Amino acid sequence: MADRETIEKNKIKKNIRDTKAQGRKAKRKRNLKLAILCTIFSIIVILGAAYVILHCISNKENLRDAGIAAFNEGNYAEAISDFDASLSETQWFSVKMDDDTRLYLAASYMRSDKYDDALAIYKELEEKKTSVIDKESLKTYISLANALSACKEQNINETYIGYLQKEYDRGNTSMALFLGACYQMQGKYEEMETYYNAYKEKYGINTYIAYQLSTYYLNEEKLDLASSMVSQGLNASDDLYMDKVLYNDVIISEKNHDYENALSKITSLKDKYPNDEVYKREYDFLYSRINMNTEPVHTEGDAEETY
Repeated sequence: MADRETIEKNKIKKNIRDTKAQGRKAKRKRNLKLAILCTIFSIIVILGAAYVILHCISNKENLRDAGIAAFNEGNYAEAISDFDASLSETQWFSVKMDDDTRLYLAASYMRSDKYDDALAIYKELEEKKTSVIDKESLKTYISLANALSACKEQNINETYIGYLQKEYDRGNTSMALFLGACYQMQGKYEEMETYYNAYKEKYGINTYIAYQLSTYYLNEEKLDLASSMVSQGLNASDDLYMDKVLYNDVIISEKNHDYENALSKITSLKDKYPNDEVYKREYDFLYSRINMNTEPVHTEGDAEETY
């Protein structure tokens, strides 16, 4: 009897040991699975974080800054290259910055006489209904790029000008911009003046027209008209050729012998465009004009001592 009880007790103990062993084994399996899942999750998190970082941080902004610097130096080919490179970089949350970069890129094309390329960008921005530029300014850019492109592509032959004139006479007053651009390219500045003035009276001023007309008036020594055109340009809704308008403002002050005011204006312009050779030369001239040494190099006493 005692042996049977002992056997039963041993069986129970063995069952308990086996059950505990199985429990420990199952727990180890669960822990292993959990460890594997945690590892996989950690890898996913790390890869996800790396993906986010790569798309949030790129060389996009540095390339854009380099493009702006080149643009301000008047190096438009380099600016175009930098802006294109910036736009090709993938980065999240950069929609507004990219659209502003596109405006700089289009302006670089305009300054390089690549009007078709500029027009394509402006139309792209128009379709996106971007908020980085108001609709009126964008409309102005599109009209100007379209007019300059059309005149350039048509080689400004008389047949084309005749077509524009016919459209203008029929009441399509927007053709005044095209006619003004064509006559400007032909060097027929009196006709340019007529149609640019007609356009601005109907549609308002833009910095390009203000720049071209103020330059024409300066060359004709019509300083009052040049000054009036500059004032209008400074109040234009766009800033595409604002630096050129500001430079003409400097020249007006210089021609009026207001050298101190001219120096103040060119200093501001040079500070914004420090590597522009035209602005640097004008600054150097005005600075030397204001700070001219009025003391004679040699006095009468010096002459007496020499001989």
